[in-house]
Amino acid sequence: MDVLLLNGENVQSICIARSLRECGHRIILFANSKVSSGYASRYINEKHVVPDISLHGTAFEEYFYNYISTKNVDIVIPMGDEGATFLSVNKEHIEQTYNCKCAVPTFSVFNLANDKQQLMELCRKQNLPHPRTEVITVDTISDVAEYVGFPAMIKPNISAGAKGIVKVENIEELEEKLPNIIEQFGPSTLQEYVHQSGHYYNVMIYRNKQGEISAYTIIKIMRFFPIKGGSSCYCQTVEHDYLLDVCKQTLELLNWTGFADFDILEDAVTGELKIIEINPRVPSSLQAAYAAGVDFAKIIMADEFELPIPKYPYAVGREIRWFGLDVMWFLFSKQRFSYRPSWFKFFGSNVSYQDGSIQDPLPMIAGCFAGVIKYLNPKFRKSKLE
Repeated sequence: MDVLLLNGENVQSICIARSLRECGHRIILFANSKVSSGYASRYINEKHVVPDISLHGTAFEEYFYNYISTKNVDIVIPMGDEGATFLSVNKEHIEQTYNCKCAVPTFSVFNLANDKQQLMELCRKQNLPHPRTEVITVDTISDVAEYVGFPAMIKPNISAGAKGIVKVENIEELEEKLPNIIEQFGPSTLQEYVHQSGHYYNVMIYRNKQGEISAYTIIKIMRFFPIKGGSSCYCQTVEHDYLLDVCKQTLELLNWTGFADFDILEDAVTGELKIIEINPRVPSSLQAAYAAGVDFAKIIMADEFELPIPKYPYAVGREIRWFGLDVMWFLFSKQRFSYRPSWFKFFGSNVSYQDGSIQDPLPMIAGCFAGVIKYLNPKFRKSKLE
């Protein structure tokens, strides 16, 4: 089959492409740049640099529909938030008109998870663990701040990669920063600040079209960048029955089908575990599942095409690094030499990398270079590091 990966510049494309190439599928990649991990992977059959979906919606749509109307594409799998949203909004049209599967839920379900405020409202009503969260505007600052308290986080309802998320210590700082966040990113919420414990959890889980959990992977993220809160650059696979039960319950309430990726923080003061968000697509840390023996790519294909869904054993204690991001952690962290396990542990039977391998080394090089270019951009640094 021909499989199209949207936002294919992202590092998770490597894992998906490797898995599906092993099965004989043909992998097509739409990326925003040639200088990216996904584009550099040797597991891609056909590569295209396309208009950036987040900046040029109309241009991207024209390119996308022209391609799938003239080529045989069996399924589209999103690697990023923008691609997932586009596919979900247009899922019915794409599947009916072009006979092409879209590996996302319908938009009515998708948006309940993707919109951070709607998700927090669901958690509040159903007594699921979550930080106090409320919609905020410039006219409701006092009332919302009284409910949420300080310190707090201003969080756009729809954003990707922690963009626009800003910590505020008091109401004066909130009044100063909120208008600019709303202007740049749209409707936002104020959320209780969860004191960092030095790690957080990520739960990858697949709920199939029969409403059953086909597989899961839980990782404890121990190094991340930006250091104040960002993507995993070192993690380990773990078991955690409580987190698994909470995530299962949430997906049942959403009537979710497909892949979901939970971010869950542990409060350093109270020890409470709290759902922060659900990413409605495969995450950058997908290699952790693959390393633990769980092949979500094959599960997605089987469920979408109504084939028997494979079962996989799950291994804990696998260590996964994103080397390009881990280099940034090393440069900025005061724990660079004291951290355990050591940053200098590059090899081992349980160690693998999100951004490449000996068999596919170019993505690691391209990803490092792309990361440097991003962080040279002051606007990008501000959105990620505030």
